[in-house]
Amino acid sequence: MALQPQATHTNGHDQFFLAHLQSVKAENAWYYNQRFLGRGGNGTAFLVTCSSGPNIGMQFVLKVFHKISDDQRRKAFLKEVEHLKKLKHPAITRIFDDGIFNASNSKEYPFAIIEYVPTTARTLMIAKQVDRLRAIRIALNCLSAIDCMHKSKPQLIHRDIKPENILISETGAKLADFGLVKILTDIQSNEDDVDPLEGTQWPGMPWRYRTPELVKRAVDNTTPVTPKSDIYQFGTVFYELLTGYNPQLKPSAITDPIVLDFHEIKGSQGPELLTLVKAMTDEKPSNRFPANKCLTELNQIHKAYCSSLFETTGQFV
Repeated sequence: MALQPQATHTNGHDQFFLAHLQSVKAENAWYYNQRFLGRGGNGTAFLVTCSSGPNIGMQFVLKVFHKISDDQRRKAFLKEVEHLKKLKHPAITRIFDDGIFNASNSKEYPFAIIEYVPTTARTLMIAKQVDRLRAIRIALNCLSAIDCMHKSKPQLIHRDIKPENILISETGAKLADFGLVKILTDIQSNEDDVDPLEGTQWPGMPWRYRTPELVKRAVDNTTPVTPKSDIYQFGTVFYELLTGYNPQLKPSAITDPIVLDFHEIKGSQGPELLTLVKAMTDEKPSNRFPANKCLTELNQIHKAYCSSLFETTGQFV
């Protein structure tokens, strides 16, 4: 039976349909739909198999931008795809191809063909498969990706860093889902800036991984969001990877002030890890470490922790 995922908007321009095994032509190859993966505020994702070109036989995620009735968001999506295609970093999911899907309703839907990695950090945490060493190495990978984004020209800010958007492959962790990514020059221009106002991420942030700047921006729409917002967001994720506990107390509303509840991290390098997390989640952006400083600190912690494991077990890790 054909899968029929569709948008629920009343505006017919935002409807989208892709049947099971239906083929789509991108710029460089053909891809056919295997199954529906999910839907967000702006995009719908499918697992597809490449059926032509050098990557024939490989599986990818086809992400369709379905809010074509909003011309500003459509332009932002296309611009973000172009910038992300230029990022060549092993801890950032790659965009392999892109194109325009011509639907039966005579509408055109931009899409991107993205690297497919099925396991997320959330999956590992639920299965209790994240020990301290793995948490540290996931953090090293993600901070390296964040550092790459923040040093790109123009700078990119992710804004949606959470365990569900950290993919785990055999080679390490990868930062994924750039649906809320912002180009810094856009953030500085209210005329060009667009924040999604739908779903659980309203208004442009995940519910349990908020940052002070994103909360303020949701209230006044003028507070600037800098790369330090990503540092705060990942600091929240890192603490959860280390402890299994989200330090942000659940808010009644997404615009409520953030309240953090840190517990002691015991064991080897526990105090050092907590000190780093607190530096990443300082209320004032100017007090937070930039990504490269976090990497320097975490590399030292990583070496010390590996040394302690060797002393205890006699094994190289």
